[in-house]
Amino acid sequence: MNGTNPGQELRNFLKELYPHNYNNTDFNEVKFFISEIDSALIANGEFSKIVYESSINYMLRRFINTAEYLKRKYESDEFPAQKFVEELRRFITEATCIPKDKTEKLLALLQACLQSKGRKVKPPRKKRLLKEYQAKNELRCYICGKYLNEQESEIEHIWPRTMGGATEDFNLKISCSICNDKKQHYIDASDFHYEQICLVSDKSDENFSKEMKKEYRIAVWAKSDYSCTVCGEPASIVGTLNFGRINPDDSWHFLNTEAYCDEHTPE
Repeated sequence: MNGTNPGQELRNFLKELYPHNYNNTDFNEVKFFISEIDSALIANGEFSKIVYESSINYMLRRFINTAEYLKRKYESDEFPAQKFVEELRRFITEATCIPKDKTEKLLALLQACLQSKGRKVKPPRKKRLLKEYQAKNELRCYICGKYLNEQESEIEHIWPRTMGGATEDFNLKISCSICNDKKQHYIDASDFHYEQICLVSDKSDENFSKEMKKEYRIAVWAKSDYSCTVCGEPASIVGTLNFGRINPDDSWHFLNTEAYCDEHTPE
């Protein structure tokens, strides 16, 4: 994406405040049990990484939705014009331990996220984008790779609008209605319920396709930004991505499953 999403800026800001290698002795016990689980599963740091990314997404969502809650509560004729901003600032300073010198930056980012949240794709932009994709012969869902006609096509925010995603061309792609619905407001792979994705079926089993339900498929595809893990070609170009295991002797679980194009599918 060649642009800036306020929500992405906010997440980067939170990562700067609380980096993955954050060293605070008060949290050594927490860090220890996550590392222990990672080691027990021989996850090579991938489990620790996804717990971190998921936690940052939780923090991001908590801030944005709390800001929206306060906006709805205080931005009305009953209160002075600046009441919402004052209450949001008070929330940051009194209900969190965000460093005091970062308060105003967080406040500005949250306001930008709320502005983005209120902007929807207008019909003229949708029509123009569909024509552009059609001219390039790229009318495929960017998530599942399915060919679409103009009537089936929906314009989807890559970074969710509800989480501060911009309604600009760089953050918009074509998707089918099913993928658009199932992706919901998830930010990335770590935002899905990855802890549920651990199948008992094998790929050759009759129940595999049913057990690997749509939400799980989208979560795995999202790990590599809806592109082949090997060559990087997106589903919007090569079509539906297949699934393969990193360790073929292990089950089909989130950390062991990757997305591949037809040419590079390992199994």
